[in-house]
Amino acid sequence: MKRLILFITITTAASSVLGQTSWTQGRDSLLKVLSVSKEDSNKVMVMTYLGMQYQYNQQDSAVYYFKAVYKLSDKIHYVRGMVNGLTLQAGVLSDQNKPDEAILIDSLAIGIATKAHYPKGLAAIYNNIAIPYNNKGDHATSVYYYLKAAALDEGLHDDHNLAMAYANIGGVYNDLKEFNKGYSYSLNGVLLGRSLDHQNAVESGLVNLAGALIELKRYDTSLVVLNDEKDLAIKLNDEGMVISANNDICSLYMRTGKFDLAKKTATELIAFATAAKNNQGICQGWSGLSDYFFNAKDYTKAKAYDEDIIKLAARDHLNAELRAAYQGLATIDLAQKNISGFNYYNDLRDSMDNQSFNDKILKNTQELEAKYSLNKKQAEINDLNKQKKIQQLTLGQRNIMNWVLAFAALVTALIGLLYNRNYRQKKRLLLTKALLQQQRITEFEKEKQLTAAQAVLQGQVEERSRLAKDLHDGLGSILSGAKYSFAHIKDNLTVTPEDSAAYERSMEMLDLSIHELRRVAHNMMPEALMKFGLDAALKDFCNSIDQSGAVKLTYQSFGLNEVPVTEVCAASVYRIVQELVNNILKHAGATTALVQLIRENEVLSITVEDNGRGFDTGILQNNNGIGYLNLKNRVAYLNGTMDVQTAVGRGTSVHIEISIPH
Repeated sequence: MKRLILFITITTAASSVLGQTSWTQGRDSLLKVLSVSKEDSNKVMVMTYLGMQYQYNQQDSAVYYFKAVYKLSDKIHYVRGMVNGLTLQAGVLSDQNKPDEAILIDSLAIGIATKAHYPKGLAAIYNNIAIPYNNKGDHATSVYYYLKAAALDEGLHDDHNLAMAYANIGGVYNDLKEFNKGYSYSLNGVLLGRSLDHQNAVESGLVNLAGALIELKRYDTSLVVLNDEKDLAIKLNDEGMVISANNDICSLYMRTGKFDLAKKTATELIAFATAAKNNQGICQGWSGLSDYFFNAKDYTKAKAYDEDIIKLAARDHLNAELRAAYQGLATIDLAQKNISGFNYYNDLRDSMDNQSFNDKILKNTQELEAKYSLNKKQAEINDLNKQKKIQQLTLGQRNIMNWVLAFAALVTALIGLLYNRNYRQKKRLLLTKALLQQQRITEFEKEKQLTAAQAVLQGQVEERSRLAKDLHDGLGSILSGAKYSFAHIKDNLTVTPEDSAAYERSMEMLDLSIHELRRVAHNMMPEALMKFGLDAALKDFCNSIDQSGAVKLTYQSFGLNEVPVTEVCAASVYRIVQELVNNILKHAGATTALVQLIRENEVLSITVEDNGRGFDTGILQNNNGIGYLNLKNRVAYLNGTMDVQTAVGRGTSVHIEISIPH
């Protein structure tokens, strides 16, 4: 399960044209503009948009206009147009499963963008050339280009393309079977995409994130991600992704033994795919029902669905679905001890595998023949060069002595150079050693400071817990007992109306004292944190803020309860989130906010976002307020990092990553 997205470097100004209900309307409008355009960069852009109109409808016409874009751009020395024309041609070739031709054209575009010092265009080309390499199965080269593109996007602060690059890198790492890296990059793509409201990056990232989670056998989390992917695909009207997500959800339900949910999902998949006229999705839904009835040992119904798949898949050349149906029928016959039927369908499946293998061999042979032909020509060139060298050697014998003398002088100079270089190298080594020693001293000092901070925080947590318990159980019980005694005394005495009013006021003050005592004890160490753990305490805190109406606060957590954390660590994380939320309430003027915690092994990612007024991050450099200092100290104690993304009028996003030892 993977999704890779093509990049283009043109601006999004074409969205109003490309988003029209009928592509022919956009085409006709652009043709009118083109007929009166001068030969300048505006005409280049019009032809670019026109080619994009044709791209998913008439690809030959699309290629015609993309070539025209490159030709005119070359004529007027417009680098962006030249890069766009080549990159879009390569994209069409990649869609047509012509990866070698796509790579050739993208390589030409890389040369142009590099020579023109055009980093934004170069980043887009790196992203695009990674796709045909990945389609060829050369995943290592694919991820190499994706990482180069991500580095350029980071340098350009192009978070929009960076989010998409992260999502694509996650998919390729999944292909390389490095699922932890696939998970990490895909998750970064989703988080960054959500912060930018970049729906395509979020959708692609969710697809690849779910694939990594399934391979890591984190099935419950992958089901959450797949349902998010499905909801977003429905919102974006992406029928293919809806079908893919439903198919994966159905497979996961079968794998985890939730057979009734698998049957329900397969039925929904068939209905959706039928409405969308997507025969591949219909076959996938039938396959899910076949698996369900096979598990229920209703072999007749299971076999009927696989036979329906064979008819439809054979007609539409859906080889993956056809092979799965053969495999399913073979398994059914084996369960019924029908050995002849098992052998028949098993042979059909093997024949498809052999055909696929033969196709790969043929493709590899063609590539080897091309390489052999190229090497043969190179060998002929080398032979001619050898003959030429022999002739030159014969003619140059008279000058041998001169060359020997020159060589001797060169060797003498080289020895002197090496001696000087060795001396300088020793000097650099001594300097480096001194710097390393100073660095170690600095690190020891930092460790000493961190140890002191850890001791202070440990003491704070223990003292807060003790005081909260003493206040709640000791003083709180005494005050509650006093209230009960006063109430009992009143029932046994006759008092004047004035004394009764004074008594009621005293009882109200006593109630207020008890309430304030409990509030102080709760703030010092929340009871939910001590009894039920970090996740329950944060959920309780966020719900209380949300219900107060001060701000619409959403709380999300993933993997937080898989392994318990220490009391000190839990208290520190709780105070970090509490401080960030209090800052939103006091300063942000926000209407909505999000608190999200994601745990992966021994790393906890904390994200707190709001849509408030934001601020200039420069003020944090000189901010010595107690709240911000406490926040930095708690993050440092947990060996963490903190990144604040904000600007005036654009809300605030705080992302913290910390180590959480068991």
